[in-house]
Amino acid sequence: MESGIYILGLGNLGKYVAFALRRNQQTTVTAPRQVSPVTLLFHRKGLLEDWESEDRSIRYYTPECLKSQPPVEKSRASGFRVELLNATAEKHDIENHTPAIIDDKSPIRHLIVTTKTYATTAALAPIKDRLNKDSHILFLQNGIGVTDEVSHKLFPDPGNRPTYWAGICSAGVYSMSPFSIIHAGRGPLMMGVVGTQSAGGAPPTAEAHMASRLSNSRLLQTSLLSPEQIVHAQLKKLVINAIINPLTACFNCKNGQVFESDERQALYRLLLQEAGTIIREMLPNSDNLHETAFSDRALSALVEEVAEKTANNTSSMLQDVQAGRRTEIDYINGYLVLQGRRLGLPTTHHQVVYNRIKTLEAGHVD
Repeated sequence: MESGIYILGLGNLGKYVAFALRRNQQTTVTAPRQVSPVTLLFHRKGLLEDWESEDRSIRYYTPECLKSQPPVEKSRASGFRVELLNATAEKHDIENHTPAIIDDKSPIRHLIVTTKTYATTAALAPIKDRLNKDSHILFLQNGIGVTDEVSHKLFPDPGNRPTYWAGICSAGVYSMSPFSIIHAGRGPLMMGVVGTQSAGGAPPTAEAHMASRLSNSRLLQTSLLSPEQIVHAQLKKLVINAIINPLTACFNCKNGQVFESDERQALYRLLLQEAGTIIREMLPNSDNLHETAFSDRALSALVEEVAEKTANNTSSMLQDVQAGRRTEIDYINGYLVLQGRRLGLPTTHHQVVYNRIKTLEAGHVD
């Protein structure tokens, strides 16, 4: 039996993936010895208390469930393995109150990371010695640049570096309690190998246990992409995020309102032109990519399609600003600014919105 899948980061997306994996096991007839665990990694004791109060399960709701009062869950997933990180000082107290595993040293073969991008290296640090060249890490996050940071700070030796996967999930999920999810909109999960391990153009097979498990979940609608395909998908998502997210945060508006004034339209066009120029310079023009999938016209159509489909949504960046939290701007517009400087290309307007978001983060709202 495989050692199972570990999940680091239990925000909306982490809970959604955990639910999908475990629920798929519960609804599939499998011999007990063949069921590999899904382990939730908790970084603080308070999460254990929340876990206990919610019956050690993840509850699943749809918008229709919320029409009744109180809301009635559609389903739930239980039977998770739970591990508390950085808990040595509280070990005795915790062991007396919860079945959580403390200070496990066993290797981690399959890890899904859904933390905020800026928290990734700190979150991985306590378990880095349990990860090695035989490990697979799937980064399900916004933005680009995290894998380079993780390699530099945690896995500088390429010979002992895990295989990195990038994932993009377009499902709409939010929460109403620490271990509940409301599945507001369906959308696929795309994943593929990235980094130096990803040489070659063929789509990866499901030889990795993690890829196989994710692909078997009907809820997740997982597609395995080639290294080239996942990079292209990441860059398209980057352009979308680099326009919709900061504009909604700067103008304090819903996604569908980012084009509602001449000022917003003008800034949108300038951001799009800068982003498109940078990305086309980063990519080889094979199969006329510059004139087709990554032309300004094609990228504009993508941005406008997402803004229309999510018109009533509040972007994650605006949610972070409203809650006084740090945003992921460094890995979105900040990444484009760094690439523009490296390539000698203008990034004036991405720098402007980057600076504005940093000001909002600091609480200096005018």
